[in-house]
Amino acid sequence: MDKLIVNGELVNATEANVSMLNKDMQLGLSVFETMLAVNGEIDGFDLHLVRLESGLDRLGFELDDFDRLDGLVRLLLSESGLLAKRAKVRITVMGELYWIEAQEVEGRPEACSVILSESLLNERRFTAGVKCGSYADNFLALHEAHQNDADEVIFLNTVGNVAEAATANVFFVKDGVLITPYLESGCLPGVTRELLIQRVMSAGIEVEDRAVTLEEFLDADEVFLTNTQIGVQAVKRIGQVEIPSCPGDLTMAARALYLLGQGGE
Repeated sequence: MDKLIVNGELVNATEANVSMLNKDMQLGLSVFETMLAVNGEIDGFDLHLVRLESGLDRLGFELDDFDRLDGLVRLLLSESGLLAKRAKVRITVMGELYWIEAQEVEGRPEACSVILSESLLNERRFTAGVKCGSYADNFLALHEAHQNDADEVIFLNTVGNVAEAATANVFFVKDGVLITPYLESGCLPGVTRELLIQRVMSAGIEVEDRAVTLEEFLDADEVFLTNTQIGVQAVKRIGQVEIPSCPGDLTMAARALYLLGQGGE
């Protein structure tokens, strides 16, 4: 990653800096969006901007260049030689400072294993639903997963219901019905989550968006995770519980419909 966009200007990454006395940096006060660009196109870019704008409002930030973000992302992809590649794009806003970064990424494995976190997700926290830069809980939870030979971790909320993974939303299948925790669980309103729900429902697949108990989650026929980088990723194991079908029929159908909306990537 050689170049960045910083406050609207293309700069060399080595020239970008921020004061160590920046209050927002010290407190982790920032919002960000992580996206996937495939051949220069970002699926759901408009939804990412809607969520970013909501996060800015929640933290009391203003971004004068908001309407320029689309063009600035395209400029960075072009100048970084990423227009014909698969690239992770991140927009971060921290007070009066914002920057855009992009780097080439490989595809992710089609299946993963998860564990249940010992930490609880507070669904009533001030930053619920905000993609906030204060990411220590998620980082430590992922470290917990890796220490236990797993790829991801599942958070329960304070009432004991399934909420989300550290970096993804959660779906599962039971008796042919696709189910996902509702936003009131405290989960992030994931862009991939929203796009997937739209696409599978348009194809006639029922989706239940509701409270999910741990008991029914562990009894699932299929489980998968979603985010912009993994797309739709099947889960083969939750702790010591093996998932009967991985990837199952509905998981594969959901993945195909999601990718179809991306132009068949």
